[in-house]
Amino acid sequence: MRRAVIFSGTVLAVLAVSSPAYAFAHNAVTNPVWHAVLDVLTLAVVSAPLWTVYAWGGRRRGALLALIGLVQLPVAVIGFVPIANPVLHTVLFTFALAVTLASIVSVRRFSRAAQETPIRARR
Repeated sequence: MRRAVIFSGTVLAVLAVSSPAYAFAHNAVTNPVWHAVLDVLTLAVVSAPLWTVYAWGGRRRGALLALIGLVQLPVAVIGFVPIANPVLHTVLFTFALAVTLASIVSVRRFSRAAQETPIRARR
């Protein structure tokens, strides 16, 4: 039983990691259900930093949402525009995931720094 749980968890973890990455390259998926699932996963990747801001943003949540929203616009374009050249697609895909990761990390770092600042210094 324990091995089955570990195996199932590993399979789910691999799918959770690979599915959002595959979602960016789903132009040729003809099954409408899978295409819709991959569209939703692409939206999840694009909007992940926005949800991070909402959860971690603190007092400047609105400004951070606007900033990260603007930063994530190129990621959304890369995620939903079909790119025929595989080299360009790979480069832009890597860029989009790097921007998303940098957005999430910067929001969390900014939030922690704001929480550590004494109240007197915030005013």
